[in-house]
Amino acid sequence: MPFAFIITVILSNRYSPTARAGFTFIEALIAISLMGIGVATSLTALLKINSIACMGRNATGAQTFAQNEIDKFLSYSPFNPQKTNLSDGTPQVPKDPNSSPPTYDLTLGTHVYNNVPIYKDPDNGVVVTGTITTVISDVSQSYNGVTIPMYQVLVTVSYNYLNRSYTSTASTVRVSDI
Repeated sequence: MPFAFIITVILSNRYSPTARAGFTFIEALIAISLMGIGVATSLTALLKINSIACMGRNATGAQTFAQNEIDKFLSYSPFNPQKTNLSDGTPQVPKDPNSSPPTYDLTLGTHVYNNVPIYKDPDNGVVVTGTITTVISDVSQSYNGVTIPMYQVLVTVSYNYLNRSYTSTASTVRVSDI
């Protein structure tokens, strides 16, 4: 009888809920692997989202720079391209004679400014620099024999970030002040 009792106890313990309460090594290994894949996927997604946010900040900086150039073009005075300066015969359009390169230059043609800071990251201090190209052209129109002097400006901001090239443009037209 004692032998049968021992076998009965062993068999009943083998299938009892307390005997199956733990995890096997394979189950634990699979659970740890799935958690590792989840953590790696989450980190990858967070890094990609951060990269997209940086690209957005750079694009905002470039568009702001282009808009500032447009604002300069529209605000400097006197802007009278139909008149000429008595001293040198050039059109009366604003140009900064004191700086090289000038801080503003509304003369006809293409003006290129290199290594312009587009955005500076406040956390790590990385500066994204670019090139500002401003093309000013004469688009004057004649109506009933009267010429209306107009200049058009096209501002292009080009920069590189993460080995990709980005461009932002803005354009406007300005009519003579008088």
